[in-house]
Amino acid sequence: MKRLSKSSIAFIFLGFLFFTFNWIIDDYVEPIILLGAIFLLIGAVFCFIAISKREKGSIKYISLSSLFIVLFLVTWFEPFQVIRMMTWIKNII
Repeated sequence: MKRLSKSSIAFIFLGFLFFTFNWIIDDYVEPIILLGAIFLLIGAVFCFIAISKREKGSIKYISLSSLFIVLFLVTWFEPFQVIRMMTWIKNII
């Protein structure tokens, strides 16, 4: 396992943690959701870089699959949260 593989799983875990924290407090807090989405995006970028550099180990594939699982869980339990994030990001850009 190399540095990018470990970083990708750490950032995906942080993103999942922020989404879970927002779900626990029963309110929509935009900065928490934004940080969670940014951490997931950074984790995905590190994962794809690790795959393209052909790092040793299988943790890069675990982080890639966990990325899709986390995104599935977010859209399954909070579908309107995804729409809120997209609208919020659209209004910023």
